[in-house]
Amino acid sequence: MKALNILLAVLVSAGIALGVAEAGLRALGFAPAEVNTEFDPELGWRKTPGKTIERSTGEYAVTLTNDGAGLRDDYDTLAPAPEGAQRALFLGDSFVVGYTVNREDLFVDQLERALQAEGRPVEIMNAGTQGYSTDQSLRWLELNGEAAAPDLVVYFAYENDIWWNQSPTYMGQDKPLYGSDGVLVERTLAAPAARHWSRASAIGEAYYRLLGAPSMPLVTAGEISISAELSSRLTAPPAAVLEAEARTRALIAAMSARCTALGARFAVCPIPSRTQIAAVEVGEGAPLDPARPHGIFIEAAKSAGAAIIDPRGALEAVTSDAPPYYRRDFHLNAAGNVALAGSLHEALDGAGLLPPRAEGTPRILPTGPAYPGARPPAWLLWYLGLTAALGLLYTRTYPDEGGFVGFGRVSALLAVVFGTALGVTSLVEVLPPQASQVTVLGLVITILTFVLYKLGDRVGTIAELLRSFTLRGHWYLMPLLSVLLTVGSLLVVAASSPLVAPFIYTLF
Repeated sequence: MKALNILLAVLVSAGIALGVAEAGLRALGFAPAEVNTEFDPELGWRKTPGKTIERSTGEYAVTLTNDGAGLRDDYDTLAPAPEGAQRALFLGDSFVVGYTVNREDLFVDQLERALQAEGRPVEIMNAGTQGYSTDQSLRWLELNGEAAAPDLVVYFAYENDIWWNQSPTYMGQDKPLYGSDGVLVERTLAAPAARHWSRASAIGEAYYRLLGAPSMPLVTAGEISISAELSSRLTAPPAAVLEAEARTRALIAAMSARCTALGARFAVCPIPSRTQIAAVEVGEGAPLDPARPHGIFIEAAKSAGAAIIDPRGALEAVTSDAPPYYRRDFHLNAAGNVALAGSLHEALDGAGLLPPRAEGTPRILPTGPAYPGARPPAWLLWYLGLTAALGLLYTRTYPDEGGFVGFGRVSALLAVVFGTALGVTSLVEVLPPQASQVTVLGLVITILTFVLYKLGDRVGTIAELLRSFTLRGHWYLMPLLSVLLTVGSLLVVAASSPLVAPFIYTLF
């Protein structure tokens, strides 16, 4: 019986440790990501028909639902538009599928609502898929164009498409490859390895992302090393980037030819990056130009005889109260989708690519959620609220110190905590997602190491206490013991170190 109790004590202790690690890693953004795609032998991957997933970060929470045709739309199968209606087919990547916004905010659905409210018989089919580059959008059109029977095809390009257009894989997954002549290279695409069971936990996901995931390749030009996805910003690109750009032009030309064969008109809409919209001045001889990828797509569209939709002006006009991009994620937020929908509405109408409005119907602009005017940042509201609540609690607990002194101490304590948190957040925001997670995890490990250092010889006492309870088989007391030891250790560190004391006292 004693042996069983000891085993239970060991298992409970291990369970508590794993539970804390799992919860901490989920809080740091290592929660296992749901996927709504499956392997496709022609496209590399496609959205799984009928699949629904939830995606959430600190910036957004969205529901992604695929219809029966494997689109983020409302179709059971791919079929021509109903009699009397025109079909507009939108191709592209995560911007088109709307990976970071709900459907009511997505520019595809906003534009369709506006056009139909104007009495225009236009139906927009959303064939965007996250991770697709130009080659996969072209391949989708080759495989499904006849079934979809579009009257108009709009391809939405983004700068990272250029690099992947010369690669047979995307982050370790096989995908179609076209030559510099725009002709598909015949090859068999291999299915990716099955997702390992350990990645159902944040611990397994963290291990995979830090040690097992394919790393983003770098491109070096002179003294500059840059992520391959951004390499088309180089003003003096190396041969590999020039090859990617040549293939991109060939793919746009092949897409235009395919549209002609289908009897559909063709337009290209390059979506500018957040850096480009920020209007960073590029001096003569500068090694990087954020606007260069956009120009590559514009010139490719002109050469292919495609209509061009340039939403830069609309996105630049969005006010700072509701910026068009997320702060950390590089995608358009709801305000950016409103601006893009409005730009499309104007450009498509101006180019004669839409049927006329119903007689007597006014022009209806796409609209999204109502945005308030300028308001204080959320952290300031939290700071003021906590200062008021904790300051009141402090002055009630220590009335002899006086209200002014009490609120001043609480305010200063919280200022240190919020200042450090905002500084770390600002650092994380300028780093790529994987680098930011590694940075935050490294910071947590550093803090834990500092706590162990400050505990000193007390670590041995804690270990002996845990060992004693385990050998006695007091498994039912292990959760309470863990809480008491954690609280006691934090208080010891707070009493011995003014550097971390504000954070620990604020925690309590």
